[in-house]
Amino acid sequence: MAHPFCTKIDEERWILVFNQTVRRDVILHPPEDPRYYNMISISHDEGETWGIPVTSPDFDWQGVECAAVTVLRSGRLLLNQWKFDWLPVQKARAEMDRNDLVFPTTWGAELHSNAELPTNHLVPNDPESLFPWARGNGGTFVHISDDDGNTWTKTVNIDTAPFSGGYGMRGGVQLRDGKIILPLCDVPQYEKVFIVTSNDEGLTWSPPLLIAEVVGLKFEEPAIIALDDGELFVVLRENTNRKMYQLRSLDDGLTWSKPEPSGIDGYPAHLMRLPNGEILCTYGYRKEPYGIRAVISNDLGSSWDTANFLTLVDGLPNRNLGYPVTLMRKDEIFNTIYYSQNSDGTTSINSVLFQFDFHRTDG
Repeated sequence: MAHPFCTKIDEERWILVFNQTVRRDVILHPPEDPRYYNMISISHDEGETWGIPVTSPDFDWQGVECAAVTVLRSGRLLLNQWKFDWLPVQKARAEMDRNDLVFPTTWGAELHSNAELPTNHLVPNDPESLFPWARGNGGTFVHISDDDGNTWTKTVNIDTAPFSGGYGMRGGVQLRDGKIILPLCDVPQYEKVFIVTSNDEGLTWSPPLLIAEVVGLKFEEPAIIALDDGELFVVLRENTNRKMYQLRSLDDGLTWSKPEPSGIDGYPAHLMRLPNGEILCTYGYRKEPYGIRAVISNDLGSSWDTANFLTLVDGLPNRNLGYPVTLMRKDEIFNTIYYSQNSDGTTSINSVLFQFDFHRTDG
């Protein structure tokens, strides 16, 4: 279990979506593993206890990336999901006219050169001997629920052309006029970020609008928050320096600033507006001591108090961690949900409670 996202259905009920696959000696993440499902669990007591996780939208949807849920003011839920097209290696070789297929020899070599996961060195020189499947481009989908996530009765395919696909793990925002803005990255390239919009509660979606592209940088996993008077703020993961960038729109997403370094040393982000107007950014810290951290901005994200970061979790065993999401309970206790690896090599979804005085005034 890994890669959680959580949001509030209402003041009591929270909905959690996370990834789950079979246990392997070599840890694989969604771009390498066709057995990943998105699982959903619901809490009726602000995260104190959780219901049995359920595969969502159903068992036909496997081989997926991380997912997220957007809760609309009407009560409708939108589960956004990217599904890869997986093929057995032999079948994939028979379809060599396709230019989107990626074989284990390619992504296995990428794992070898990447220290992100602690078992990457165990990938064999002949990765097809362990992983006899090939990955192709798939589709971007939004599943709709009108019964609080118990069932998903309608599926909409989002056309992301000219981008190869759309992956997002932090959901979207609904503006004052009802428009939904959903930021996504161009899976499986993981280099550019764009938005799609809907004016009819997710039934139809606009063509994509590019918002973040810089030569030499690789952006993905956007986290968006709606501020005041049409202002939107987005934080991005950047995969060449393993830090985060940010950008904003002042006109409900019609135009955007250029991505700039955030100064936050970690990734990926979750953004939360505090009752006093400050922004809390929670993120995974993938350097020793491995853990989960948070920083605060009192100027709507223009700067971050990185010198006074909050350490929420410390001393985790390795970099296989993160994707934290922070929600505030009615008693103003914060709950941060994240994943990390355990001593037996498994990963789990965990949470930590904390408090701090966000009512303070500077000076």
